[in-house]
Amino acid sequence: MLSALQYFVPIIVGLVLHWTYFIHGEKDLLAATIARKHILAGAIIMYLKCQYEGLPARQAIYELINLSSIYASTIFTSISIYRLLLSPLCGIPGPLGMRISKLTHVWTLMDSTRQNFNELHRLRSKYGSVVRTGPNEVTLFGYDAYHKVHGSESNCGRSAYYDILHPMVSLDTTRDPAIHMSRRKLWDQAFSIKALKENEKPVYNYAMLLMEKLRQRMAEKLDLSTWFEYYTFDLMGSLGLTIDFNNLTTEGHPILNLWHIAHKKLGPLNSAPWIKHLLMGIPFIERIKYYRQFMRWAHDELDNNIKLHTQNNKCDRKNIIGLVLSDAIKHGGVEKNWNFVLGDFVLVVAAGSDPVRLVLSNAVYYLLRNPEHLAKVRQELSSIDVFDYNSLQSLQHLTACIYETLRLHPAVPSAGLRMAPEQGITINGVFIPGGTTLVTPQYSLHRDEDCFLEPNEWIPERFTTKPELILNKNAFVPWSIGKMACLGKNLSMMEIRVALALLLTHFNIHLAPGEDGTELFSHATDFFTTTPGAFNVFLESHIPLTE
Repeated sequence: MLSALQYFVPIIVGLVLHWTYFIHGEKDLLAATIARKHILAGAIIMYLKCQYEGLPARQAIYELINLSSIYASTIFTSISIYRLLLSPLCGIPGPLGMRISKLTHVWTLMDSTRQNFNELHRLRSKYGSVVRTGPNEVTLFGYDAYHKVHGSESNCGRSAYYDILHPMVSLDTTRDPAIHMSRRKLWDQAFSIKALKENEKPVYNYAMLLMEKLRQRMAEKLDLSTWFEYYTFDLMGSLGLTIDFNNLTTEGHPILNLWHIAHKKLGPLNSAPWIKHLLMGIPFIERIKYYRQFMRWAHDELDNNIKLHTQNNKCDRKNIIGLVLSDAIKHGGVEKNWNFVLGDFVLVVAAGSDPVRLVLSNAVYYLLRNPEHLAKVRQELSSIDVFDYNSLQSLQHLTACIYETLRLHPAVPSAGLRMAPEQGITINGVFIPGGTTLVTPQYSLHRDEDCFLEPNEWIPERFTTKPELILNKNAFVPWSIGKMACLGKNLSMMEIRVALALLLTHFNIHLAPGEDGTELFSHATDFFTTTPGAFNVFLESHIPLTE
């Protein structure tokens, strides 16, 4: 039987821990450690009750459960009171569940039909331009908010989300501005004008291989989105990692399926990264299994890359992984820099394919829905040699169609989380204290009526003959802005232009019977980058009209 004092102790411990420890600073990376210490404390209590109180094991377990329940109830009640009534963010409106815990956000995203960018976009209409979407998170809407958070003069750092791959660190996940600047200079070499020129030939080669494989399947219903992924993944492997995935030849490398499962399993946890860190500390967790398998594959492939780098006169590779390995060797060796090398390797895999695949799939959908624009693009293409990239790059309407697709469906529609600087920041007339996570969805910015007229309509002319439809041209930020903007803009535009140009000159494209193309959007997953849904079509040879 628990004494009155024993009932009182877990209440005091819970309150003291919450007010002196849990509300101060980030604890995401410590989730597994905190869990282990609680388990250890429970084991010690069990031992004391059996050893010094003489209780049988069953009774000791029963009393431990009671004590744990009191402790947990105290912690939860104290946390709820603080977050609802005493937090510096308590005056900012937002859904009750999100103000108490990010677990409600995670639960929402477990439903595959609900996408984060849509969920956040709906909150704007209900709560306004500043919405509290977590105990320590605020989502901000509008041009001023985006540029204050991401602009070149911003002092906002990356949020705890970017520790998601810990202990690995990459260009895209490091939270140290100095390290980011150093590694960005390294990556810059892989995206220079010279490197871009050298990449033209392989881009055209892979695009032509895609056309060849599609031609072999003209009588079949095929998922064009999947074939675009084969093209982009193969290019990413060749240009970024010196790996021949051969997706276009074998119709899918095994790592693709593993990557998609891991991405889908872990994606909903992005809203509460501490859960992933907790699960990583527990062996045999099913949700983490595929991530572990993917990381084992990445580890083995990186070992192969290192061998390639040191053999066969390959030390002068100028692609991303070659530059990363050369830099590691110069600064103490690969082993010393292993977390950065593996982190950059995984970054190329994670971010090197989905964005281009998304734009290609969506652009084709909109061109099919708007045949007058398809005809105009084809007319442009017929006036040039599509194998001359300089000429292809100059096609205004083709570029406008790509830009308008990017505006409506940016590759990173709701991520890019930042942290308010230590001194705090005032955005949209609201002061937000330092350390607060800031979310500024590109999806909502690109559909802001203050920046774009008819924002929900696909109108490519806004980038050519109807500039009046853009009220603020600086609000178009598909590659983000500032010191952490995407480096791969020019290469991705090359991959998109070349594949679209060859596809539209080789084939007529028709939606498969019973398909309306909307699954591309309704089944898309928004976990940092967006993975499009299926896009089932039939192809037939395109015979250009002669004048």
